[in-house]
Amino acid sequence: MLNRRAVAFCLIALLCSSPLYPTSSQAQAPHEELLPSIRKEEKDNSQIMKTMHVLTDLYGPRLTGSPNHKHAAEWAIKQLQSWGLENAHLESWNFGHPGWLNERMTAHMISPIKDVLTCEVLAWTPSTRGPVRAAVYQMVLPERPTQDQFTTFLVTQKSKVKGRIVLAGKHTIVPVTLNPPNKRMDQKAAEERYGPNARPFSFRSPSPTPTPAANAPKP
Repeated sequence: MLNRRAVAFCLIALLCSSPLYPTSSQAQAPHEELLPSIRKEEKDNSQIMKTMHVLTDLYGPRLTGSPNHKHAAEWAIKQLQSWGLENAHLESWNFGHPGWLNERMTAHMISPIKDVLTCEVLAWTPSTRGPVRAAVYQMVLPERPTQDQFTTFLVTQKSKVKGRIVLAGKHTIVPVTLNPPNKRMDQKAAEERYGPNARPFSFRSPSPTPTPAANAPKP
């Protein structure tokens, strides 16, 4: 009985240790055909740039809940189905905001001078009831305030911002240079670089590779 159990145990151990997958010589042949075909497909029929173009140029930007997001998702479903995927579908979910789209926004300064302002609308900003015209108030915010300090500051601004268009932050001073540097190369520099006795360009020598210490641990 003991010998039979020993023989059965050895057979089970031998079966468990036997490879259930093809050997390297058997698996090498399909890979030699598969990998080149994958590379050829990527080289000749890549869809990466087309997909990027559609999602960024045609349907971008794609704010969640916006028409662009909806159109991009529907295009992706059709594209996946055309590639042979059968279970490509959309799943709805509520993220706590209504749909939003910035259809049109322009801002103009009409006094003391007339000019068009470059500005963008923050997402989820509500619409105005037609054009809005008002005086401007510049609100200079405190730097790194605590919550109590910021709350106290806003209380002091209530009467000042009522009925005004608020510009938050300090003015950005754009320096004006009336005498810009000359972009033309002077005669001496041109002769040194392009003349008959031009000096060769100097390149920085690479930093020498440090020699590891004898007792340094090996990676």
